[in-house]
Amino acid sequence: MIVRPLPSQAFQGPTGEFPSVVAQAIGSLEAHSTRVHLLKGQNLFVAGDTPRSVYAVVKGCLKIARETPDGDSVITRIVGPGEIIGIREVCASLLYSRSSVALIESEAHAVEASAMLELIGLQPRLGLHFMTVFAEELARTERRIESDLYTPAHTRVAKVIGDLYRLFGSSGQPSFRPPLNRRDIAELAGVTPETVSRAIAELRSAGVIETQGATFLVMDPRALVSDGERC
Repeated sequence: MIVRPLPSQAFQGPTGEFPSVVAQAIGSLEAHSTRVHLLKGQNLFVAGDTPRSVYAVVKGCLKIARETPDGDSVITRIVGPGEIIGIREVCASLLYSRSSVALIESEAHAVEASAMLELIGLQPRLGLHFMTVFAEELARTERRIESDLYTPAHTRVAKVIGDLYRLFGSSGQPSFRPPLNRRDIAELAGVTPETVSRAIAELRSAGVIETQGATFLVMDPRALVSDGERC
């Protein structure tokens, strides 16, 4: 993991990792901010760590995973560019309950926790933005619970494949190779690896996708997205 100084443009740029801040706050943020470069497999943070920063993913992709009592790792979420992580732990003074690992070479902007909390106190609009982040995270959790209870397993698998296609696929290109195996897809869908294999076979039979080893060829993106959106 490589940590570098973060330029002030990161807080005012068009990509919107962090909302624009008032001019007098930029100097403080520059002094308490870094750019973190991660190689595939490196951790941004580890479960049990004390949160020291709020992160905005600007490049690549990371998985959020929890450790099971028997020592296995289970993926609970994938985060990509534009997503903010760590704000809940910072605001609530919680230890990380999950670990974050780079699936591919990735980069994140990191703002020290104390500086971010001070800025939230100075700018209510920024606090409101993070309240929206909290609300979206809660809504995502509720949807996951409802999906596990009420949505057919093959539909959950289709949704995960559709999400991975949007995250890892190149615009206009039907093929993509996510840095995840079928067990990882099963964890994200809340099903068994055997169910993933059956669901993929159904999607192939329907002409929605083809597979070549770990590579997916999406023949009918609209059908795949439509299937996933029913979750």
